Amino acid sequence: MRIRHALALVAISTATAFSTGHAQATAQPSVRVPIRYLSYVATDPFGIAFDIGSLEVETAVAPGVTVGGTASYSNVSDQRFTSFDVVGRYYPGEIALKGFSLGLSGGYLKYSNFVCCSVNGSSDRASLSAPTVGLALDYNWMLGGAQRFIVGTGIGAKRVLTSQSERDRVGIDRAYGTARFVVGIAF
Repeated sequence: MRIRHALALVAISTATAFSTGHAQATAQPSVRVPIRYLSYVATDPFGIAFDIGSLEVETAVAPGVTVGGTASYSNVSDQRFTSFDVVGRYYPGEIALKGFSLGLSGGYLKYSNFVCCSVNGSSDRASLSAPTVGLALDYNWMLGGAQRFIVGTGIGAKRVLTSQSERDRVGIDRAYGTARFVVGIAF
């Protein structure tokens, strides 16, 4: 999980530096940019080698506003996170799918972890299912000759909407950090 967080922070830092320099270099009057693609499908390529995976679908509903869905799974240090979320994103540059975005999510989490100790002294896997709400800061690049190849990064946090006693039972905090790295295709 730390590696994903570090990669996400590096990607966001790079994106911020690029977008700031680009904005200063192109300080011209606002011109409407035609949007060629309104939707994309993307996945996390790290799922091939690691126990981390995600699938995203997103589509524009207004200038700079998108809605979509995300399904993800990770198994890191015996902690298993399986989540399904509906995500709404706002792109301040008002070009859907491209650049910086701020997202809100609502979803469902199934979490499990080994907890110590059962009656016989061994660790048992305890699980929790609960709704979540989240906030994400993301950046998407649209690459290639036709600008269809999507590379997306981001960081965020989700709040687990259940009682303290339920969270303590499985050893999860009321909020946890998230990281995003996806590649996909726009259409």
